[in-house]
Amino acid sequence: MTDWRAAHERVVDNFRTGWDRPDPHAWDELMDPEMRFVQPMLRDGTGPEHWWRESARTLALLPDLRADVLSWAGSGENLFIHIRFTATLAGRPLSWEAVDLLRVTPEGVALFRESFFDSVPVATQVLSRPRSWLRWWRSGVGPFFARRRLLRPPPTHVHGGSS
Repeated sequence: MTDWRAAHERVVDNFRTGWDRPDPHAWDELMDPEMRFVQPMLRDGTGPEHWWRESARTLALLPDLRADVLSWAGSGENLFIHIRFTATLAGRPLSWEAVDLLRVTPEGVALFRESFFDSVPVATQVLSRPRSWLRWWRSGVGPFFARRRLLRPPPTHVHGGSS
Protein backbone atom coordinates (compact mmCIF):
# COMPACT_ATOMS: atom_id res chain seq x y z
CA MET A 1 0.00 0.00 0.00
CA THR A 2 1.31 3.43 -0.98
CA ASP A 3 1.98 5.95 1.80
CA TRP A 4 0.77 8.98 -0.12
CA ARG A 5 0.91 11.25 2.94
CA ALA A 6 4.67 10.66 3.26
CA ALA A 7 5.11 11.32 -0.48
CA HIS A 8 3.07 14.54 -0.24
CA GLU A 9 5.03 15.76 2.79
CA ARG A 10 8.32 15.07 1.00
CA VAL A 11 7.19 17.03 -2.07
CA VAL A 12 5.85 19.95 0.01
CA ASP A 13 9.13 20.10 1.96
CA ASN A 14 11.16 20.16 -1.28
CA PHE A 15 8.77 22.72 -2.78
CA ARG A 16 9.02 24.95 0.32
CA THR A 17 12.83 24.68 0.47
CA GLY A 18 13.11 25.64 -3.20
CA TRP A 19 10.99 28.75 -2.71
CA ASP A 20 12.98 29.75 0.39
CA ARG A 21 16.08 30.09 -1.81
CA PRO A 22 14.84 30.12 -5.41
CA ASP A 23 17.28 29.25 -8.14
CA PRO A 24 16.45 27.47 -11.41
CA HIS A 25 17.97 24.26 -10.00
CA ALA A 26 16.38 24.49 -6.53
CA TRP A 27 13.75 21.90 -7.42
CA ASP A 28 15.88 19.47 -9.44
CA GLU A 29 15.42 16.52 -7.07
CA LEU A 30 11.67 17.03 -7.26
CA MET A 31 11.36 16.90 -11.08
CA ASP A 32 10.86 13.95 -13.35
CA PRO A 33 12.86 14.28 -16.62
CA GLU A 34 9.56 14.47 -18.53
CA MET A 35 7.74 16.78 -16.09
CA ARG A 36 5.11 18.96 -17.79
CA PHE A 37 4.58 22.61 -16.80
CA VAL A 38 1.47 24.74 -17.35
CA GLN A 39 1.63 28.19 -15.79
CA PRO A 40 0.15 31.67 -16.30
CA MET A 41 2.43 34.32 -17.81
CA LEU A 42 5.14 31.77 -18.69
CA ARG A 43 5.61 29.38 -21.55
CA ASP A 44 4.19 25.89 -21.07
CA GLY A 45 6.64 23.07 -21.65
CA THR A 46 8.24 19.80 -20.67
CA GLY A 47 11.39 18.84 -18.78
CA PRO A 48 13.82 20.40 -16.34
CA GLU A 49 15.56 22.45 -19.06
CA HIS A 50 12.27 24.17 -19.77
CA TRP A 51 11.78 24.95 -16.06
CA TRP A 52 15.35 26.22 -15.74
CA ARG A 53 14.80 28.72 -18.59
CA GLU A 54 11.40 29.94 -17.39
CA SER A 55 12.41 30.26 -13.74
CA ALA A 56 15.62 32.10 -14.75
CA ARG A 57 13.47 34.58 -16.71
CA THR A 58 11.16 35.05 -13.73
CA LEU A 59 14.08 35.55 -11.33
CA ALA A 60 15.66 38.06 -13.74
CA LEU A 61 12.50 40.13 -13.41
CA LEU A 62 11.97 39.48 -9.69
CA PRO A 63 15.35 38.58 -8.15
CA ASP A 64 13.99 38.59 -4.58
CA LEU A 65 10.97 36.41 -5.41
CA ARG A 66 9.96 34.06 -2.61
CA ALA A 67 6.91 31.94 -1.91
CA ASP A 68 5.41 30.76 1.34
CA VAL A 69 3.38 27.57 1.53
CA LEU A 70 0.09 28.55 3.15
CA SER A 71 -1.57 25.13 3.05
CA TRP A 72 -1.66 21.92 1.09
CA ALA A 73 -3.88 18.90 0.50
CA GLY A 74 -3.33 15.68 -1.37
CA SER A 75 -5.20 12.68 -2.59
CA GLY A 76 -3.27 9.93 -4.31
CA GLU A 77 -1.12 11.32 -7.10
CA ASN A 78 -2.74 14.79 -6.87
CA LEU A 79 -1.22 17.36 -4.55
CA PHE A 80 -2.50 20.93 -4.22
CA ILE A 81 -0.22 23.56 -2.69
CA HIS A 82 -1.56 27.01 -1.80
CA ILE A 83 1.25 29.59 -1.90
CA ARG A 84 1.79 33.32 -1.54
CA PHE A 85 4.47 34.89 -3.72
CA THR A 86 6.24 38.06 -2.61
CA ALA A 87 8.80 40.19 -4.42
CA THR A 88 9.88 43.75 -5.04
CA LEU A 89 9.17 45.39 -8.37
CA ALA A 90 10.40 48.92 -9.14
CA GLY A 91 11.08 49.47 -5.44
CA ARG A 92 7.56 48.51 -4.32
CA PRO A 93 6.15 45.27 -2.93
CA LEU A 94 4.37 42.83 -5.21
CA SER A 95 2.45 39.80 -3.98
CA TRP A 96 -0.09 37.30 -5.21
CA GLU A 97 -1.46 33.91 -4.27
CA ALA A 98 -1.59 30.77 -6.36
CA VAL A 99 -2.56 27.14 -6.11
CA ASP A 100 -0.26 24.64 -7.75
CA LEU A 101 -1.54 21.23 -8.75
CA LEU A 102 1.26 18.68 -8.80
CA ARG A 103 0.93 15.10 -9.96
CA VAL A 104 3.47 13.06 -8.04
CA THR A 105 4.75 9.52 -7.78
CA PRO A 106 4.74 7.50 -4.54
CA GLU A 107 8.48 8.30 -4.34
CA GLY A 108 7.77 12.05 -4.23
CA VAL A 109 8.79 12.92 -7.79
CA ALA A 110 6.66 15.46 -9.65
CA LEU A 111 5.39 14.50 -13.11
CA PHE A 112 3.19 17.54 -13.76
CA ARG A 113 2.68 21.07 -12.41
CA GLU A 114 -0.12 23.43 -13.25
CA SER A 115 -0.20 26.76 -11.46
CA PHE A 116 -3.48 28.61 -11.03
CA PHE A 117 -3.65 32.34 -10.32
CA ASP A 118 -5.24 35.44 -11.77
CA SER A 119 -2.42 36.96 -13.83
CA VAL A 120 -4.26 40.20 -14.63
CA PRO A 121 -3.50 41.94 -11.30
CA VAL A 122 0.17 40.90 -11.56
CA ALA A 123 0.42 42.15 -15.16
CA THR A 124 -1.34 45.37 -14.16
CA GLN A 125 1.25 45.97 -11.45
CA VAL A 126 4.09 45.52 -13.94
CA LEU A 127 2.42 47.80 -16.48
CA SER A 128 1.72 50.47 -13.86
CA ARG A 129 5.39 50.67 -12.82
CA PRO A 130 7.37 52.18 -15.72
CA ARG A 131 10.66 51.76 -13.81
CA SER A 132 10.18 47.98 -14.18
CA TRP A 133 9.61 47.93 -17.94
CA LEU A 134 13.22 47.54 -19.08
CA ARG A 135 13.89 44.74 -16.57
CA TRP A 136 10.59 43.13 -17.56
CA TRP A 137 11.47 43.26 -21.26
CA ARG A 138 15.03 41.98 -20.77
CA SER A 139 13.85 39.12 -18.57
CA GLY A 140 11.96 37.52 -21.44
CA VAL A 141 8.84 37.17 -19.33
CA GLY A 142 6.98 39.76 -21.40
CA PRO A 143 5.07 40.97 -23.16
CA PHE A 144 2.57 38.99 -21.15
CA PHE A 145 -0.41 38.61 -23.42
CA ALA A 146 1.38 38.35 -26.75
CA ARG A 147 4.04 36.03 -25.32
CA ARG A 148 1.45 33.67 -23.91
CA ARG A 149 -0.41 33.54 -27.23
CA LEU A 150 2.59 33.47 -29.57
CA LEU A 151 4.79 31.05 -27.67
CA ARG A 152 2.15 28.48 -26.81
CA PRO A 153 2.58 25.43 -29.01
CA PRO A 154 -0.14 25.27 -31.66
CA PRO A 155 -3.13 23.21 -30.55
CA THR A 156 -3.30 19.67 -31.82
CA HIS A 157 -6.67 18.62 -33.08
CA VAL A 158 -7.86 15.08 -32.84
CA HIS A 159 -9.99 14.23 -35.79
CA GLY A 160 -12.39 11.46 -35.08
CA GLY A 161 -12.98 8.96 -37.80
CA SER A 162 -16.44 8.02 -38.89
CA SER A 163 -17.72 4.51 -38.49
